[in-house]
Amino acid sequence: MGSFKITRRTVLGAGAATAAGLVSGSSSADSGRHRQPTVAAVPLPLLFHSPTLQPYVDELPVPPQRRLGGTVVIGEALHQFHRDLAPARSWGYAGATHMGPTFIARRGENIPTVFDNQLQDHIFAKDIDLSHHGTCAIDLLVPPVSVHLHGAPNAPEHDGNAMDLFRPGTSRVYEFNNDIQACTLWLHDHAMGNTRLNVYGGLAAQYWVRDEWDTGAADNPLGLPSGDYEIPLTVQDKMFWDDGMPRFYATPTVPRNWWQGGFCGDVMCVNGKVWPNLNVDRGLYRFRLLNGSSLSTYTFYFSNRMNFHVIGTDGGLLDAPVPTHQLTVGVGERFDILVDFSGLEAGTKIQLLNDEQIVWAGQMLGSKMIPNIMQFTVQDKTGFQGPVPASLRGGAGQPEKLPALKKPAFVRHATLNWLLDTRIPFSDMNINNMRYEDEPVEMPVQGRIEQWDFINNSPWDHTMHLHLVQFRIIGRQDYWPLLYIFFNPPPPRKGKRWAPPADRFKRRRPMDRPLPVEDGWKDTVRCPPGQITRILVRFPTADELGFDPDRVFGWDELGWPLQGYGWHCHIMDHEDHEMMLRYRLVAPEQE
Repeated sequence: MGSFKITRRTVLGAGAATAAGLVSGSSSADSGRHRQPTVAAVPLPLLFHSPTLQPYVDELPVPPQRRLGGTVVIGEALHQFHRDLAPARSWGYAGATHMGPTFIARRGENIPTVFDNQLQDHIFAKDIDLSHHGTCAIDLLVPPVSVHLHGAPNAPEHDGNAMDLFRPGTSRVYEFNNDIQACTLWLHDHAMGNTRLNVYGGLAAQYWVRDEWDTGAADNPLGLPSGDYEIPLTVQDKMFWDDGMPRFYATPTVPRNWWQGGFCGDVMCVNGKVWPNLNVDRGLYRFRLLNGSSLSTYTFYFSNRMNFHVIGTDGGLLDAPVPTHQLTVGVGERFDILVDFSGLEAGTKIQLLNDEQIVWAGQMLGSKMIPNIMQFTVQDKTGFQGPVPASLRGGAGQPEKLPALKKPAFVRHATLNWLLDTRIPFSDMNINNMRYEDEPVEMPVQGRIEQWDFINNSPWDHTMHLHLVQFRIIGRQDYWPLLYIFFNPPPPRKGKRWAPPADRFKRRRPMDRPLPVEDGWKDTVRCPPGQITRILVRFPTADELGFDPDRVFGWDELGWPLQGYGWHCHIMDHEDHEMMLRYRLVAPEQE
């Protein structure tokens, strides 16, 4: 294994002038639908667009499954995204032409795995913004990577720290901590300043943890579909050049090598294919649904409006299945769902659709909602005939029920802000008016229960992710962003912490409880504009983890010590510029 040495460079600063957030509309009664902003915009004509592509002509690829261990090559290949597109350069894990296999781990099984960076020059070199913290000109020719297992309680050196990079011709050994209940995680690149480009290029794959109840076997104790009837669905929007190459440059108002604010495509890919079709047997299916897009939130539903059941969230199973006919999924969120095709006639075609509108700022730049996702075609064959389980936790032969929420020992506030950039008006994103390298970092105490309040002052739906831990959603509270900002004016320059409480600016309506489909373990949470999103986190102790989570474990390419864990918006354009901070999980005596 080797390393590169890069000289320290100056990070482009940004000015600070906070933009007001939007207020949300009325609540939906549906168990899987979130509240949408009331402000709309008239979209401009779409100036950039993909070639015209016919939907549902390619079959859905189902990735092979791979256990941990050995060497996982991070490599480049040619991948054909659609029948009518030429094969294009793409990145993938473990021999995949795009994305990777579904990684399978057993609870408590911690097997060292080598990740070997064999990339060539960056396939999106023309889109790299060299003003971003952590990026430099060498990234165009020797792209850095950092492998993050999203949602796992990993030791610091195995967590995929955004500044813990390795470049082509070098490798890194990761030992992921799988001592957690069965759940759907995902493996993705986390290189500082280039996460959006590396993931868009293909460095993302689902990762399933099995346990004694959710075994994946045909005779699993929970009676869930398995084998051919358990399928990952990783959804990503994309745009293409005429030569078949994915296009990331989609905003004509900025130069190509400048950060765009947020990428919205005009076609939808599932498992790396544009608008695919899946032939399904007449029976019950289990789909592991992941929103792996750069920016967009989606609200999924079926064209015949049939009900389906949500059985799990980011961190594992719910207490019982939740019936719904639509499901809102933010970037980085995962939902485990059961869909029953047994009552449908052979030959029936059903589309998975989306009706989540693009935020008004995106509409003003020409971005449009993509309504169609993929198609299911019902076959003659009889499939899995087991019923939807009545319960998933708490019964005989099942894991314990989810614990009740407890009173926090400490309440921490975080502002989600949209600020003025020195080059592009209204384009800089941050948390607490801070940059990644700024001190002080948050310092939660091991073993303590904290409430984190995310105060969204921006017009975007942010999805907030905390590394290492899982949490529960307390609820979402409307507040008055303009009054909050007026009475708590932000500092004139970025780098000074700004996170005043927002409770005295609450609107009169009561706090919205989490949707039934969200009422489980989470590691990523949607934070709508004009709301305070409250979560409850218990931070584990070193004894529980089996390692010291606060140790300095190395140095980055700039010579800075590596310590702590990231917390950030999982809209990948936002975490790249620069909506990501660090926290240190300190021992009680360090408080």
